[in-house]
Amino acid sequence: MSDKTTRAPRLMAIFAHPDDESFTMAGSMARATRRGFPVALVCATRGEEGQIADPSLATPENLGQVREQELRDAMAAVGVSDLTFLDYIDGHLAEADQREALAKVVFQIRRFQPDVVVTFDAKGGYGHVDHMAVHRLAVAGIIAAADPAEFPEQLAQGVQPHRARKVYYSAMPRERILAMRDEAAARGVDFVPGGDEATIPVEEMGMPLAQISTRIRLSDEEYEAKRAAVMSHKTQLPKDSPWANATEEQLRQFMGTETLSLAAPPISDREYPAPEDDLFAGL
Repeated sequence: MSDKTTRAPRLMAIFAHPDDESFTMAGSMARATRRGFPVALVCATRGEEGQIADPSLATPENLGQVREQELRDAMAAVGVSDLTFLDYIDGHLAEADQREALAKVVFQIRRFQPDVVVTFDAKGGYGHVDHMAVHRLAVAGIIAAADPAEFPEQLAQGVQPHRARKVYYSAMPRERILAMRDEAAARGVDFVPGGDEATIPVEEMGMPLAQISTRIRLSDEEYEAKRAAVMSHKTQLPKDSPWANATEEQLRQFMGTETLSLAAPPISDREYPAPEDDLFAGL
């Protein structure tokens, strides 16, 4: 840890919907909180246009409220209490006033002062328009938060410019996605990550293993916390989902290691040695 920050390093995740964080990095959140590191989640929407796996769980009218509670339950499972919603509408983040949205992201970064930020990659995993929009906002927000000329009115609200040091893109290995598709096909299920929200072919989803810089192999405790977080999102787990039907061994294989790609400068503040197995390495 640098002499600039003797405090515990801080982790912020910036995603689009409830459950994005759990499938991608809940285990890393659990590891951080168990080490005493502060963790915050910024969620752009409440996922109110998402699926409803079981009609007994929610209605289209209250789905956003239900998913908010699911997210709070998921974050409790990994020890995270700092949760902020940006209050945008599911499926329409790219249509929002981008300057207003950027100001909200910048304020959260300045408020929390993360050393490490995680968000989606530019393709949003599988081409989801909200995932791609939140990627753009997060990256722009990281740069703008460090610039005192950006949103100077925020300084009067008690926050200061802040430069996050390491920025990661969640990166499900393309090979893992294809394996999940093949496993589902073997059970006679047509599985496409993102379903109707996907805008790119399955063969282009995720990130090739060769481009992944960071692999977090979860301990048993971290894995169980992640599994509890994922399973909290009940409305998003239909009975034919691979997550609902996988064996214990398959679940551990798919969820037991979290993979990310470290952004190169100037998004991260400098180059860091890779490959690595710790989001906080080099701080």
